[in-house]
Amino acid sequence: MTNPAVEAAKEAQKRVDACLDEGRNFRLEAGAGAGKTYSLVEVLKKLINERGRDLQRAGQKVACITYTEVAREEIAQEIEQHPAILVETIHAFCWGFMSKFQKDLRALVAGMEDKQDKIAEAGGIADQVVEYQLGFFGIDEKRITLHHDDVPRFMAQLLGKPKFRSLFAATYPVIFVDEYQDTDPHFMAALAEHFLATGTGPRIGFFGDHWQTIYRSDYGLANYPSLEPIDKGSNFRSVPAVVNVLNALRPELKQAVKDPDAKGEARFFHANSYTGERTSSSSSKNDTPPEVSRDFMAKLTERLKEDGWDLSSEKTKILMLTHNAIAAERGYPTIAKAYRYNDSFAKKEDPLIAFLVDTVEPMCRAFTEKRFGDMFKILGSRPKLSAHEDKVAWATDMAALADARANGSIGDVVDLLKGTGRPRLPDRIVRREQELAAAENGAELPRLLQEHGLVREAPYQELVRLAEFIEGQTPFATQHSVKGAEFDNVIVVLGGGWNHYNWPQLLELLSTGAITAKNEKGYYRARNLFYVAVSRPKRKLAVLATQTLSPTALQSAEKLFGAGNVVALTL
Repeated sequence: MTNPAVEAAKEAQKRVDACLDEGRNFRLEAGAGAGKTYSLVEVLKKLINERGRDLQRAGQKVACITYTEVAREEIAQEIEQHPAILVETIHAFCWGFMSKFQKDLRALVAGMEDKQDKIAEAGGIADQVVEYQLGFFGIDEKRITLHHDDVPRFMAQLLGKPKFRSLFAATYPVIFVDEYQDTDPHFMAALAEHFLATGTGPRIGFFGDHWQTIYRSDYGLANYPSLEPIDKGSNFRSVPAVVNVLNALRPELKQAVKDPDAKGEARFFHANSYTGERTSSSSSKNDTPPEVSRDFMAKLTERLKEDGWDLSSEKTKILMLTHNAIAAERGYPTIAKAYRYNDSFAKKEDPLIAFLVDTVEPMCRAFTEKRFGDMFKILGSRPKLSAHEDKVAWATDMAALADARANGSIGDVVDLLKGTGRPRLPDRIVRREQELAAAENGAELPRLLQEHGLVREAPYQELVRLAEFIEGQTPFATQHSVKGAEFDNVIVVLGGGWNHYNWPQLLELLSTGAITAKNEKGYYRARNLFYVAVSRPKRKLAVLATQTLSPTALQSAEKLFGAGNVVALTL
């Protein structure tokens, strides 16, 4: 049986190889599921085979610049860390090249307008060592530390100087940029201005997909000069039912599937049947109220289960727009509202959340399951339990902890642990507790203390639910968090909650094409996130829109999914 996706991939690879052989710069546009990383690795292997020894003899390397550390590790492993290839993240690559030019770096720091006060406080710039470690800007009389954003920006400025351009090109005769659409714009602009536009310097290949730009604000396809565009029209991930939606959404990059006979489905459900009052806040317009949205979600999952869907977290992922929406659905809204930044709780950046999720919860599970060795391993020490009284004390304290977890607040659990020390509170949490207790009534608190006070009031069972989400025991995720991932089945929830995304307007504009200067950025922002979300499933896709959809918006849904696959849900 022929594999159309493979045939399309071979054609794209042939064009990439021709660009390399003929010394032309190129951009490989690889849609979702196309196998972008495979194409990049194949090109690296070709260069290793054809030029690897020559590059090593000349003291040169092919530079492969990645957007994430995960991608760096994957690519480096595929080419077996060949010495002729340097695979690094954008920050590591830039710093590795420019760190030895200390005098030039100090001059760049001296020219930073927004850092003049800090420079003056440190007594100016003399002969300090410029370092890049933790990613925060700092300066004293001995050293200067750079912020993450400074690194690619400084690299771009150095490439503006002929001396550095010559050295750069001599060191790296070929440069590949992975996920070019998300790479720092200053660095990309420097490559375009000094190399692509002039036709000099290293040969450059960009790999990525501008439709998957979701972290930056320039969502359109950048017009890089002297760059041959190559589209990779393959999809090795999804069944035809899903790829048909992607092709209808993006007709200019039609994808061929791996197996034309593979079974699956793609359906669009909406909540237009709801006639009650809808939301009207700045972040959520014409949406069903939260409790009604949950009812529609329950109705949908009930229907999908009847239709044979496996809704376990191993098989199905439910993608929602915001962490607050997931928090409301999963039962930890107080915790979500306590924090200004989602990463404080969703990525455990707050020390209290990290301690409770990583230490208290696994320790309690181990105790309940009588895995005492594991429990003491989590604690990091094995206390003496020689006397009967010791065992009774432990059992009493753990029973009190179980009761506080079941019936109390997060603050109740923290207060209990202050007394029992089972487990002992980390110093950072103890200090925060002391600072909160010492604060005068009515005094304005720093943000971190405010958040600490608010999260203490949350029922501890919310923390249990949050831990389940963090540890992947639930099928829920935000749409932003799944870029590059794939799942058997996906439910995408299009609702309110973030005024940056207007789903009814997106669907209308897909039909009318009435994109203006006013709505352009919002259109591309929503389109790209929608594309990323609906391209994750391998077999089954269901989209649920809870906001009111106009006839024009519904017409768009029918064009994308097929009229027979657009379903009005009723409660």
